[in-house]
Amino acid sequence: MSRQIVFEPAARLEVEAAVAWHNEQQPGLGDAFVDEIAATLHRILQHPEQFPLAGTTVRRAGVKVFDSYSVYYSVEPDFLGIVSVLHGACDPAELRRRLR
Repeated sequence: MSRQIVFEPAARLEVEAAVAWHNEQQPGLGDAFVDEIAATLHRILQHPEQFPLAGTTVRRAGVKVFDSYSVYYSVEPDFLGIVSVLHGACDPAELRRRLR
């Protein structure tokens, strides 16, 4: 059985904001960012338990090419819940709040 990926609304907004920012830096860079997020999600789907815990139940998978970013997710019986897609320079207090 394969799990579905379910983004929390805030996580989806984080991805959209990152895509827009990358496209402002260089046209098409946002598409490359989306591709790398998709590749990270694929790695998570293949082995969801391999990534380290970042909280009590939330795991963190680094994004390879855009290595300042991480995908934070929870492993549920029927789906993977994407809690956040954050840049490493984000406010640590915001991250802790989101991981509760």
